[in-house]
Amino acid sequence: MDKEASFSISIQEGKVEISGSEAFVREQINNFKEVILETMQKLPTARYHPPPPPPPPGGGPGTGMEAETNPYPNVIAIHDDEIKILKFIPGKRKAEKTVNAALLYLVGKGIKGEETALFEEIRKVCKDHACLDTPNFSKTLKGTKEWLIIGGSGKKQTAKLSHPGRTKAQELASELN
Repeated sequence: MDKEASFSISIQEGKVEISGSEAFVREQINNFKEVILETMQKLPTARYHPPPPPPPPGGGPGTGMEAETNPYPNVIAIHDDEIKILKFIPGKRKAEKTVNAALLYLVGKGIKGEETALFEEIRKVCKDHACLDTPNFSKTLKGTKEWLIIGGSGKKQTAKLSHPGRTKAQELASELN
């Protein structure tokens, strides 16, 4: 049996993602090899710009992020007090995408100087990014004890980043930025 494989290329966010068996991925890469190489040769010489360092601790109230600045403008937009995730949420399964959506959304809340989000807010982000698994949503978030601190009950359930969760969320946002 062939192992699962994946291939991803950005070419300045034109983005191509291929996943499947190793043989399938290899075949698709060979099919598009000349187009990819030709496109890459047309690009100006890229200069490496490292991602911005994570914000220093002590910025917003208890979040470790500065409320006045957005260090991830290519990933998170805040407009009219609404947080939008601009990139596709990474992950192979809905559960993984749900957790990543929560992490990124909570980074946005931190930028605004807030440290908690209602489950309903995170649920909306998941719905907007087509990764909402309605029957398992709460269970998925509650199962992420290392990264999320869950509070409240019923419709008032909240999520907050733990210290390791903040680190993970900032790494994810930096990577996508």
